[in-house]
Amino acid sequence: MFTKEEAKEIRVKFWEGFKRYCKRKHIYRKWVLTGVKIRSTQLKFYADREKALVLFQIDHKNELRRFEVYECMLSYQTLFRAECGDELKWEEEYTGIEGQEISAIYFELRGVNLYRVEDHERIYAFFAEKMPLLEDLYYEYRDLINERLKQNDN
Repeated sequence: MFTKEEAKEIRVKFWEGFKRYCKRKHIYRKWVLTGVKIRSTQLKFYADREKALVLFQIDHKNELRRFEVYECMLSYQTLFRAECGDELKWEEEYTGIEGQEISAIYFELRGVNLYRVEDHERIYAFFAEKMPLLEDLYYEYRDLINERLKQNDN
């Protein structure tokens, strides 16, 4: 087990290592992450003691609004799967990121541990491979999703 300070230091070193990994692999991109222009949605990297995730996190405080955004994105599931394959998972109700209830569309890498340094390269490679897939979906479908959500508001 680690103290809070040790765990924080490992997390900081992990993210610094990801920056170095991207530079080493010539991945020069500014990740979209919180710059997503779909209501209550972010793109996220996540890792803990059991898994790593690359995901669309839909986290509107109002559960009905959250489900509305999820359902809108779900209507594009066939198109998303055509781009990303069957390993893209869809969960209307997902608990896991800091215990928060969210809806999630995600890739998952199980059996890795953020606190095990020997797993870092696998996690970095997973992040670098999967996030561009979700970002491409975002850029391709954001206007359609937003237009549909606006229609639902009327």
